[in-house]
Amino acid sequence: MRMVAGYGQVPSSVHNIVTAQTPAIFSPGLSTEGIYRVSGNKSEMESLQRQFDQDHNLDLAEKDFTVNTVAGAMKSFFSELPDPLVPYNMQIDLVEAHKINDREQKLHALKEVLKKFPKENHEVFKYVISHLNKVSHNNKVNLMTSENLSICFWPTLMRPDFSTMDALTATRTYQTIIELFIQQCPFFFYNRPISEPPGAVPSSPSALASTVPFLTSTPVTSQPSPPQSPPPTPQSPMQPLLPSQLQAEHTL
Repeated sequence: MRMVAGYGQVPSSVHNIVTAQTPAIFSPGLSTEGIYRVSGNKSEMESLQRQFDQDHNLDLAEKDFTVNTVAGAMKSFFSELPDPLVPYNMQIDLVEAHKINDREQKLHALKEVLKKFPKENHEVFKYVISHLNKVSHNNKVNLMTSENLSICFWPTLMRPDFSTMDALTATRTYQTIIELFIQQCPFFFYNRPISEPPGAVPSSPSALASTVPFLTSTPVTSQPSPPQSPPPTPQSPMQPLLPSQLQAEHTL
C-alpha cells in the first residue's frame, strides 16, 4: 500500500484505509491472544495489500482474512507510508514534553503537541490510538496491555532515524510516549480527566469517578456480615471494575 505524500502529512485516503481495516480487527481481535504481536500469514497480507491498492473502500467483512492477517497488514501499511504518521518535527516536541517530571504537566504538554499535528495525521492517529485503547482494556484475554501494544506500534508510527545516536538512546522514550497516548486516550482525544496510572488506587472520590464514567452518584454502602462470635469486620464496599473509557465515546 504505497502512497505519495508531502513531508509530514498523510493523504486523506489513509483515513479510509485505516477505518476499513479496524472493524475487521475489532470484534474478534479483542479476544485474540497476541493481537498485533503475532505475525499474520505473509502471502495473505500481501494479497490484502494488493486488493487495498486497487480499492481503498474494500469491504473486509466480505473477505476471509484472519485477524492476524488484517492486523499485520495495517502495521505494514504504516511502515510503508512515505512519512511516519507522527511527523518527525512533532517527535522532537513530544520528546521534550516527555522530559517534564510532573506527571500532569507532562500529559498536558503532550496534548499541546498533539494539537499541532496536521489534520489528517491527527484524525488517523486518534482513530488508531482509540482502537488500541479498546484492545488494551481486554488485556486479560488477549494479553495485550498498553505497554505491549506500544512496543508493537511505536516503531511503525514514529519510525525514528536509527542512524543517529539520539534516536538510539530515545527508543524507550518513544515507546513510553505511545504507551501514554494509549493509556490516556480519553484525556488526549475526548476531553476526559486524566486517569490514574494502571494499578494505582484512586486518591479521592472525584478521581475514582473520573476513571469510572458510569459510576452512579449513590454511594455503595458497606454490608456487615451476619452476626457471629466474635463479630467479623464489615466487608469493604465492592470496587468497580475499570471499563473501556471509550464505550460511550467511540466505537471502532
